[in-house]
Amino acid sequence: MSRHIPRVVYQGQRYLSSSNLSHATKKLPIFQLSFLASSRCLSTATTKATRSYTPISRVPTPPPTKTTDELASGPYIVRRTPSAQLPVYKQLKSGGNRVVVLIKKVDGDRKKLLEDMVESLGVSQDEIRINPTTQNLELKGDYYEKAKSWLLARGF
Repeated sequence: MSRHIPRVVYQGQRYLSSSNLSHATKKLPIFQLSFLASSRCLSTATTKATRSYTPISRVPTPPPTKTTDELASGPYIVRRTPSAQLPVYKQLKSGGNRVVVLIKKVDGDRKKLLEDMVESLGVSQDEIRINPTTQNLELKGDYYEKAKSWLLARGF
C-alpha cells in the first residue's frame, strides 16, 4: 500500500477492482440512486414556460404643494419616501378578506392627524388607530385612495 493514499480510499479501490461490478452497484446507497432518478426530472423542470410581464400603469404622485417651512409650521408632517411617493400602503389581511391602510412616516402630533382624518374622511373612531409599537396610523377598510388624496389636498 502506498503511503500517500489513505487506507479507506485504497481499500475502496481494491474492493472495486477485485469484486464483481454488479455486486458493487447493489451496495450503492439509496440517495445516490434517487439522485440519478431526480436528475432526469431537473432537465424537464427547467423548460417551464416563462411568464409575461404586464406593467402596471399608475398616475405619478404630484410633488408637495407646500414648502418645507409651511409643512414644519403645522402640528404634524407626513414625510415622503426616498422615491418622492406618499407613505400610504394597502395591506390585505385574513386571506384578502380584510383591508388595512397604513400611513407611515408621520412626525409631530399623531393624535391631531388622527382627529383630522376622522373629521375629513368620515371614518369612525373605531376604524382608525395609532399602532403603539410602530406609531403608524392604521385604517380598517379600503380607504387607500381617500387617504392618499386627502394627504395630497393638505399639501403633503
